[in-house]
Amino acid sequence: MRNFISLFTLAALSTAAVSAQALTAKQTVEKETSVIGADGAVQTVRETVDTIVPGERVIYSLNFENDKADPANDIVLTMPIPAEVQYIEGTAAAPQTNVTFSADGGESFSSRQSVMLMDSAGNIRAAGADELTHIRWSVPGPVEAGEGGVLSFAASVK
Repeated sequence: MRNFISLFTLAALSTAAVSAQALTAKQTVEKETSVIGADGAVQTVRETVDTIVPGERVIYSLNFENDKADPANDIVLTMPIPAEVQYIEGTAAAPQTNVTFSADGGESFSSRQSVMLMDSAGNIRAAGADELTHIRWSVPGPVEAGEGGVLSFAASVK
């Protein structure tokens, strides 16, 4: 029997928005699969599932909405990368946002190419995709009342 992981153990979210602003955020986790259509073309589809197995690709999406009457500025949304998955490089890009990453449990954030770690010998090196712990999106705004967006990243189950 193959090992499986419950998606409920994988979903984690933290939001850090300007405290005076009301923001609703909902995270979803979907599995990507390839299907062959009636015309023979291969399509990638996403589906919500309860379990996944190692090697499968999952998409973590964060749907957010400004549910206050006034525009929201400088929204910051942070998603932990569960230890059971490895971030897939280049998948966290989102239009009109600044995306930063952490490899130290969310203590510090920087651009992907600037995320560094120290090895046991004291040498500084670039963090691998499997060592990233958090992704943070900064949405400069304004995000008008009732509007929002979707932020996401892809990962592979370890």
